[in-house]
Amino acid sequence: MNIISDIEFSSAVAGDLYLPDGKAPEQGFPAAVLIHGGGWTSMDRSRFNGIAQMLAGYGFAVFNIDYRLAPEHPWPAGVNDCKAAINFLLNSDHPVNKKKIFVIGGSAGGHYALIAGLSLPPGTVCGIISISGIDDVFVDSKSSPGRYTQLLGRVPEDDDLRLLNPAEYYSPDSPPVLCTHCRHDTVVPFAACTAFEKAVLKKKCSIRVYSYDSDRRNEGHAIWVPETLPPRLYGDIEAVITGFMQEIVNKSEI
Repeated sequence: MNIISDIEFSSAVAGDLYLPDGKAPEQGFPAAVLIHGGGWTSMDRSRFNGIAQMLAGYGFAVFNIDYRLAPEHPWPAGVNDCKAAINFLLNSDHPVNKKKIFVIGGSAGGHYALIAGLSLPPGTVCGIISISGIDDVFVDSKSSPGRYTQLLGRVPEDDDLRLLNPAEYYSPDSPPVLCTHCRHDTVVPFAACTAFEKAVLKKKCSIRVYSYDSDRRNEGHAIWVPETLPPRLYGDIEAVITGFMQEIVNKSEI
């Protein structure tokens, strides 16, 4: 694969573009913007290098990005950077298919992926994947209230949480969504995933959820990153994510 490093797509924010081997299709490679986690306040894109490499191996161009971190840059700076990365791909000369752009994030990055993908105009992205994401902030804020104070720069009120909650942005025009989550996650509770699913179904919309056990108890996030979970389960999650993406790509080609 070819990696184009340190592409600045917004003021002082950069990402690495992973391009698959071989000649690009006439319309370009299907693509994904990849968003790391870290509770909105820490980590960087290097944590998701393994996922970027894996997806590029399946024929996807992957823009693995950084974004401005709270509390130095409170909401909505980080999610605005994620939207800027999507718009960068839409307007770039790189060999990506502008009609087949996914947005994928893990943990807090899953939250940003949902907010960015659901709040942009319909048709901007073709699918959204939240990996162990903060899918419902009302549930998550009860177990980890401090990270919301850091994200906003103040103690949140209910109106703030509604603004941060992905379900508020879901509509029948929204792109397909896949959420994967460990049922024993102690960092972002699995209940956040189920609450988001219920809210989407209440709106008469569809959503796909893949939950897993991984034989882990009280061991933190159990987030899926290549080589962090048992090989059998890693294979299952890889197949679910890439299968979801390929299904959408193939459907749009019909």
